[in-house]
Amino acid sequence: MPALDPTDLWRRPERSVVGPKPGHSRTGIATAALQIADQEGLAAVSIRRVAASVGSGAASLYRYVKSHDELVELMMDTVSSEYHLKPAAGGPQEQLLHLARQGRRLMRRHPWLAPLLLTRPSMGPNSLRYLEAALAALAKVDLPGPAKLQTVAMMTAITSAFVQNEMATTHPTEPEGVASGRGQYLTEALMAGDYPHLAAAMTGHTGEGQPDEQFTSIITNYLTGAGVPS
Repeated sequence: MPALDPTDLWRRPERSVVGPKPGHSRTGIATAALQIADQEGLAAVSIRRVAASVGSGAASLYRYVKSHDELVELMMDTVSSEYHLKPAAGGPQEQLLHLARQGRRLMRRHPWLAPLLLTRPSMGPNSLRYLEAALAALAKVDLPGPAKLQTVAMMTAITSAFVQNEMATTHPTEPEGVASGRGQYLTEALMAGDYPHLAAAMTGHTGEGQPDEQFTSIITNYLTGAGVPS
């Protein structure tokens, strides 16, 4: 049996014109699912768990979402509704940086989101509005359409990678002894003199740094290299 396309969710009306009056809504279902995911991780989200949270049976919830993948699609698009899409002041770089900074905040607010954005971007209405806003910022940039789409996709990927690294640093999953042992090993390896380029790159580096400034620099450098003017 072929897998269901989660974007089928957006091809169906939320409320059927026949049958009993719906007792729930996509908004309520998404809110319940997000609360579970934000507190316990995406693995804790299931149709049955969300149904219990909204006071329904799993069978009833399947009237709204046909699969777990559709539920995740709904969740991702609901998060996209948290963007403020009013254009920022400044040129294309500043406008895209404004969106990237919001994306970083959203991914930190919903820690399960960042890894998903690397493999399955949402195609829901709020997600498409975000993409439209990003492309509007590039409207006057002399790049072909596919290159503009790639620029936005890469900006999202870079933001996702940054947030995942940031979250791993601030909320490490390794035991403290393992992390400190790795740091000691790296220090010893660099002092041995066998990796001069790595040693030079690490000079002045600290694990703490200033994440906001680092993020701004990374995104700005990427956009400049991609041909997006300031």
